[in-house]
Amino acid sequence: MAGSLGVLCYAVACLTASILAYAPTTILAIDRPVHLAVFTLVFSALSLILIARRSRLRRNTDPGHGGDYVSIPLAGFPDGEAETAKEKQRTHSYSLGSAALVATVLLAAAALTVRIDVQRRLLLASECATRSVEVWLPFLIAVYDALRFQERQEIRGAGDEDGDLDSSAYHDFAQSLKSSLLSSPWRYIPTAFLLSLGCHLVAGLWTTSPSSHVCPISSSDVVVIPRLQWLALFLDSFLAIATLELAIGGALPPTSVLSIPMSWAAVLTLSAGVWSVIAAYVNTTQPENHAWLSMEHEPSRAAATFSLVCQAVFLSAFCISSLYSVLNCGLTHISMALTALLTLIPGLRFIWSARRPYPPMSSINLTWSFMLMYFAWSLYSRIWRALHSSEPSPSTSRRLIIFTIFAVLLYPGLMKSNTMHFHPIDLLMYDAQNKYLKYLDYAARSKNLAEAVHTYQERYQGNPPPGFDVWFEFARNRSVWVTDEFNQIYNDLLPFRAIPPADLRQHTWDMVSNPWNEISGITIRGGIAKVQENVIPTHRWMLEGVVSIIESFSKHLPDMDLAFNLNDESRVALPYSDLRRLEEEALRTSFDGTASFSTDRASAWAEIPPEPITDTVFENWSFLNTFREWAASTCPPSSAARRSLSPMFRSQLCLNCVADHSLGQFVSDWSVAADPCHQPDLANLHGFYLSPAAFKSTHLPRPVFSQSKVRGFNDILYPSAWNYMDKVAYNPTDTSSADRPAFPDPLFRNKAVSLYWRGATSEGVSAGLGAWRGMTRQRMVHLANNLTSSQHDSVTLLLPDSKHSERYTYTTMSGSSLPEVGLETDVSFVNEIVRCGGRDCEAQEQEFGLVSPDDFQSHWKYKYLIDLDGAGFSGRFLPFLQSRSLPFKVALFREWYDSRLIPWLHFVPLDLRLHGLWSTLAYFAGVKGSDSNGRRWDWVGHEREAELIAESGREWSQKVLTKADMEVYFFRLLLEWGRLTDDKRDQLGFVS
Repeated sequence: MAGSLGVLCYAVACLTASILAYAPTTILAIDRPVHLAVFTLVFSALSLILIARRSRLRRNTDPGHGGDYVSIPLAGFPDGEAETAKEKQRTHSYSLGSAALVATVLLAAAALTVRIDVQRRLLLASECATRSVEVWLPFLIAVYDALRFQERQEIRGAGDEDGDLDSSAYHDFAQSLKSSLLSSPWRYIPTAFLLSLGCHLVAGLWTTSPSSHVCPISSSDVVVIPRLQWLALFLDSFLAIATLELAIGGALPPTSVLSIPMSWAAVLTLSAGVWSVIAAYVNTTQPENHAWLSMEHEPSRAAATFSLVCQAVFLSAFCISSLYSVLNCGLTHISMALTALLTLIPGLRFIWSARRPYPPMSSINLTWSFMLMYFAWSLYSRIWRALHSSEPSPSTSRRLIIFTIFAVLLYPGLMKSNTMHFHPIDLLMYDAQNKYLKYLDYAARSKNLAEAVHTYQERYQGNPPPGFDVWFEFARNRSVWVTDEFNQIYNDLLPFRAIPPADLRQHTWDMVSNPWNEISGITIRGGIAKVQENVIPTHRWMLEGVVSIIESFSKHLPDMDLAFNLNDESRVALPYSDLRRLEEEALRTSFDGTASFSTDRASAWAEIPPEPITDTVFENWSFLNTFREWAASTCPPSSAARRSLSPMFRSQLCLNCVADHSLGQFVSDWSVAADPCHQPDLANLHGFYLSPAAFKSTHLPRPVFSQSKVRGFNDILYPSAWNYMDKVAYNPTDTSSADRPAFPDPLFRNKAVSLYWRGATSEGVSAGLGAWRGMTRQRMVHLANNLTSSQHDSVTLLLPDSKHSERYTYTTMSGSSLPEVGLETDVSFVNEIVRCGGRDCEAQEQEFGLVSPDDFQSHWKYKYLIDLDGAGFSGRFLPFLQSRSLPFKVALFREWYDSRLIPWLHFVPLDLRLHGLWSTLAYFAGVKGSDSNGRRWDWVGHEREAELIAESGREWSQKVLTKADMEVYFFRLLLEWGRLTDDKRDQLGFVS
């Protein structure tokens, strides 16, 4: 490498490549590839033009030969022959000429334009991508370099010159082999091939942890995306070659339009211009495709633009430093160095992220793949140094140090064990029992009113609200067991304690007075609850159901108004800093008073106007990805969700995302599993984030009562009228009638051994851009029916070790083998595909086999039932708990009773990624039969444990999730709300 500038550019290229490889989603706006590409092209072109005008960007050669490319190695020549070769190198020019340069510029611009579109297509369907193919770029470059530039030279070794008579036959053979290799025009091809092969093997390490994103077998993407990957490889090769040709053809002055920097600038400008025209055309004629062009719904256009500018500047630095490095040390060298970095760093990061038994990793394959990369680069470096550098080869001690560092980096993978001495579910069930015992003491400690008041004061740092004695008596009369644990109410209302009562009343009026908000109210006056007149007719039933809950205790409530969310989706997401400020301010207040509610409260609530208002604080984000704006904004600045600028790549499981709440494949912390802050990949894993049907939300503190909410949102939870009114009820029958067959709920052991689900595609809207591929319900149906494309046709299960029956090993088998080993499912969509648009409707119809709906009571004949979110919470879960079947739950939404249920004791939790589905089912149902590899399995399932969880959940739901519990929870919630909205709330409180 020539000169300090060359060293600097090479270092910058390697550094930026390393950063890109380590954390691409914190650097690249991969969800806005067009914006990022255009910005990068423009900044790079402007930089090159500036370079052309300010300095002479050229290779370190003699004046007048700026376009020469070093093709003839000088090392190994005797002194006289070296001078002759050097003179030949100086007079040998590969200048292309003006016409060829113009043609190269145009072809390169066309290839770059196509390459950007190919990248956009690959990002949209990355779940269909095959194992890494771009790593073969160095090999293709080496082949071209040999054909285009390298010449065969006769190179004599030192032994020949000295005439060493004592040299051994081995030494002579080694010297002959070295001379042959150095003199061959194909000298770089073997090392480039070995390096590409090693990179390919390294990229294959994480194939044991694929994502569950749907790559439709009915879609052309199964075939098209792998072909596009190869097209991208050849386009990259062509662009690299064009870069080289422009470099060796740039013999004109730097300010000429055909100089090296000006030629590159022309390529980039032309491509940026073409994409700008495409963007303008799409923006004008195809509004349905604005999603990948427009930043209309960014939290701040200025902030989004600034972010893109910073990223484009970073990429420009990478591109320009790489281009200049090509001039100094050759295209083959740069392609090998950058490919090695872009593969090695993610590989090492995967190894350090996968230190636990899951995902499985072969230490033999790990060693072979990385050692192949190390050997290939070492051999290449020695050849390159022998031909182009006068520096001595690294000493043995230096090589040993480098090898030791490499081994240390690989240590977690080399020492990793895929075997466990216990099954995680056994441990999780044991822990669940301990949590349950603690909850028993925490939730129902008080035996009388005095103890209940004392417990309230101790936990919530103040006196309970007025009417607490009436509430406690009401709870005892309803035989409600939980009398002390109401942390959900406390946490939901805490931010609103920092808002003056008059403002809370005004906010409520503002929300219910504008029908567009899709928020309607209930008024309580003189102990009578009524639905306000302006409620949307289609949702009146829901508010009437709420009134039916309140009626049982409304006579004990002060006058108040309540604003209820009519949509399934959450509505209030306070930014992290705002929430912390409100909570800190709220905690500085205390409810130490003893007074009763004000007597003139009715006059403090304004009447709903006859004409609706139009002012609103809610923003409509329906059909858009809501994660960055509405989920990440609620997280700490240091969180992964905030640091990740873009949705995660969808082809692989994000191991760092599941580590905080998982034990291998199994959920160990159900509460943390719902937290988006450490899980940026959730942006592509649920319809609520991907493309909600009716999402109108605000970042301002507004008291909205909702049936369920996503972690990070600040809605106030209340018991759903859906469950209270038995919209979906557990109602088995042992005998049939004339109009209805029998639907008994037999003992667990007598049920069918199958995982059962029926439902609709109602989780989110897939309007034509393929959002359905990441939605939980679609992924579940896809997995359950083994609709796997060839590149993802594998699942990982935790099964008994074949050599040690008391140990368990993560084993990979074909998805098509699951029914053969006894893991049966009956999971389907019913009737028709809903909430879709464009080509997504037909795509889902072709992908999923639709069936006719079954009677809801038919669920009870199956041992295993799976519960999945819809657009909001699932109304089936409580009936599932009440049955004798074992419910599996996959949920992003949380409800009022969430803290009352203990996972692994009352139900079986599953991660939204569904990567533990088959191992969990295998634990309970057992595995028996032969897989596609001929391996025989005979593992008896844990049916006793499954029945214990099913019965425990059934008994517990009858104790703490009854309609009486809903009434008691709602009663206490409204007493607290009544105090918050009273002008003298600081004086209110109950003391026994």
